[in-house]
Amino acid sequence: MTKSTLLSILLSGAATGLVAQTKLSGKIFDKDGHPIKGATASLLHLADSSLIMQADAAKDGSFLLHTPKNGNYLIRYSSIGYTTVHSRAYQLAGAEHSALPIFLQPVEHLMETVHVVGKQASVRQYADKMVVDVEGSVLAEGNNVLELLEKTPGLVSDGKGNFSIQGRAGANVRINGRDMYVSGEQLASILRGLQASEVSKLELISNPSAREDAAGTAGIINIVTKRNAKAGFGGDAFIRAGQGRQFYGGLGGGLHYKVNGLDMYLQGNKSFDRSNSHNLTERSFFNQGNLTSFQRQHERKKLDDASFHSVRAGAKYEFSDGGVLDGSVHWMTGNYKPYASIEMDTWDYPANIQTAQAISNNRFDESFKNWTFNINYINKYEGEDHFLKFNFDFAPHGNDYNNRFETDQFNLQTNTQSSTGRTNIQDLSNTTYSGRLDYSKPLTDSSKIELGWKGTYFFINNDVINTLLDNGKWIQDNATSNRFQYTQHIEALYAIYSGKYKRIEYQAGLRGEYTFINANQVTLDKKNDQRYFDLFPSGSLLYHLNEKNTLRTSFSSRIERPGDHDINVFRIYEDAYSYNEGNPDLKPEKSYITEIGHGYRNKLFTTVGISYGRDMINWIIRQGDKVGENLSKPENIGRYMNYSASVMYNQTLRSWWTASHYVNAFYNNYSGEIGNVNLDSKGSSWTANSRHTLQFKYGFRSEIAFYYRSGITTGPSRTDKRYGIDVAAEKKMFGDRGMIKLTANGLLRNANPQLVSEYGDLKVFYADFPDNRKVLLSLSYRFGD
Repeated sequence: MTKSTLLSILLSGAATGLVAQTKLSGKIFDKDGHPIKGATASLLHLADSSLIMQADAAKDGSFLLHTPKNGNYLIRYSSIGYTTVHSRAYQLAGAEHSALPIFLQPVEHLMETVHVVGKQASVRQYADKMVVDVEGSVLAEGNNVLELLEKTPGLVSDGKGNFSIQGRAGANVRINGRDMYVSGEQLASILRGLQASEVSKLELISNPSAREDAAGTAGIINIVTKRNAKAGFGGDAFIRAGQGRQFYGGLGGGLHYKVNGLDMYLQGNKSFDRSNSHNLTERSFFNQGNLTSFQRQHERKKLDDASFHSVRAGAKYEFSDGGVLDGSVHWMTGNYKPYASIEMDTWDYPANIQTAQAISNNRFDESFKNWTFNINYINKYEGEDHFLKFNFDFAPHGNDYNNRFETDQFNLQTNTQSSTGRTNIQDLSNTTYSGRLDYSKPLTDSSKIELGWKGTYFFINNDVINTLLDNGKWIQDNATSNRFQYTQHIEALYAIYSGKYKRIEYQAGLRGEYTFINANQVTLDKKNDQRYFDLFPSGSLLYHLNEKNTLRTSFSSRIERPGDHDINVFRIYEDAYSYNEGNPDLKPEKSYITEIGHGYRNKLFTTVGISYGRDMINWIIRQGDKVGENLSKPENIGRYMNYSASVMYNQTLRSWWTASHYVNAFYNNYSGEIGNVNLDSKGSSWTANSRHTLQFKYGFRSEIAFYYRSGITTGPSRTDKRYGIDVAAEKKMFGDRGMIKLTANGLLRNANPQLVSEYGDLKVFYADFPDNRKVLLSLSYRFGD
């Protein structure tokens, strides 16, 4: 097998996620017999027209496709400015086939401003996941990945690095299939530093197989970054500038070189952000059901400086014997320097008398640095489904915090004034080592077995120094300063058997994970060890009712282990009145997810699901040590039920107008006991996304997206609705090498997302007024091959 052929196979496999057995080649020409470089050949399953894979034509018009298994297929040929046509049916079975040469005709009957374009739907449903196209989206420009995820169909984000899939909290976030091993604010920092322009697609896997880690009670969000697919030497450069309440922007570019089995790339960008926002918090404190005091807190925040840098580099070499060696490194760094001023008024009840007023000035200086090193090798044996893969990851990560809170307090009853101050300095580092082996072997023409092992070692060191202002001097607060170390070691084995019988495709898997956790409160000289073993079964069925309809069902069991922030008992301050503490007694939460779905002609998909969870970990807001303070602390909630239903519809309204619609309705029910307080929190919710793509003449394209999130119940909290409309347009220039884009995010949006939380003697109302209406202009240029 030649290197070029192997390269084509690998590229095809990357597009479909499958390793091919049967090859289908052909050539695409225009009506005069000239090759059409870049024309797309899409392989469709004859039964339901589902997309199997696609390939772009080379300079001579040639393309090569690979089928995942024997069967009946057809080819869809498309190219901008030409009519889209379909081939005759091909019956493919374990050999190399040649398609008849195709001659595309230019579009003759164009409307005044538009022409026909073949394009995949922006949201696609597969048997095991939903895929959201980011690379082909005009609207993605100018968003960071955290903002991108907040508007993704089927996802709900709290803005702090926590995500839900179809209403189920606890999604595990990965980049290119690799765990981040950070959560909460650390993860949010990384996602803010990663630009949507670096992302190819998002994969939402609500029911992962036994091949994947069991972490993530709601499933997996996999962020797939772009990678060069062109031969030869080339690159790209971009610059962007935007305006919200403040100016923001970025620049970057990349280089690639691909020849004779060697593929190298280098990509980097810098972005910076400025913003103003404000929020309102109202706290009602009760005693045996009677209101005793009330607080209204108004915070104004100004982000004077936020800068991010990202550099990705990698190389891949394809050996003549079929082996592939691939290595990459990804470096990210970011720095935030927001300032906040808080005005807080306090009233005593039942007298309804204002007793105090406080003014705080808070300064934050927070930074992160994240590295990810990866090397993997695949060795192929006879037959493309027979292979051995090795993968190793090394990921050091660091966060530094230097925050200062200064408060002037006024007692309105005694007409006196006092001043307090606090600093919070953290040095947080975590390092991850991970290795895995995956082996696949066909047993028959229609079945195979997969076996694998993964070992993960994760270590955290967190040094926290808090100081207090005492009579004009800063002294260390020994009650809250501490050093905390956390170690997590997981060994996993899995086995999967998959096959096909007549119209049924099936898969059954079992994963076993042994977990060792050591939490070391160095300051207290106290250690806590946990060791346990869990089994995680999974399975799926896909039934082809007929050429147009399919049924699918899947089941999986998941786990969410308490992280270092969850169990560190020492106090971390968010501002002068709000702080959080960990809970060393937390147990891991477990969930069980079942889904049933129907697909019609790769256009209409419906899914219903039910999820049961126990010992769910949820951060509960409660009254702090003093009246007027609030404490956040994680607790295990006894029981959780989620019922969900979703509908996705890919629609072609006109030859120049395509749309994807997604609606998800779900019902969450949390019940149990936290301390001496009974929890019975339930509520219905629904979300909707509708994205429209309009393709016009002269390389002009536009997108419009509508999104809506109703109120969502999570533990004792319920968020209010969120909605918005985003609009974007792009125009190709310089022979399709240049691109200008204009994006308006939040053209219409609600200005103050709200949340209400009730637990015990504290009720909290929160309203946010973020900087979420922005306009951005970007320019990009591609050079070389």
